[in-house]
Amino acid sequence: MKENRNLKEYTMKKRILYNPLTDEFATLGDKFEKIAHNKVNGMYCYKRTTSDGLTYYEVFKAPKRVCKDGGKHECYPQTAEFGFGTALCIRGGEKYTADKIAFYMANGFEAGRFRA
Repeated sequence: MKENRNLKEYTMKKRILYNPLTDEFATLGDKFEKIAHNKVNGMYCYKRTTSDGLTYYEVFKAPKRVCKDGGKHECYPQTAEFGFGTALCIRGGEKYTADKIAFYMANGFEAGRFRA
């Protein structure tokens, strides 16, 4: 087979641009509402209501990414970033939900896990 030296291979890196954090937004049928932000340690808490009516509280330290306006802003974490140390999803209506949210909002993830 003869090699064609006239062909050039171009690879295009897919660049994803994000939306900066807002007080309220909706995606995939879920509604998100910011309920707290600790400016000292950068922690956020959003109330997430699913299309089925379930409530979750997502506590996270917002990553900074390039947004659609070209600047770097704090953005909502991606699904793969959820886990202890980055972002937590806490079920609404549990016995210690409010205590967990208050603990992580005040201390961040550096203080370790919440203990009742």
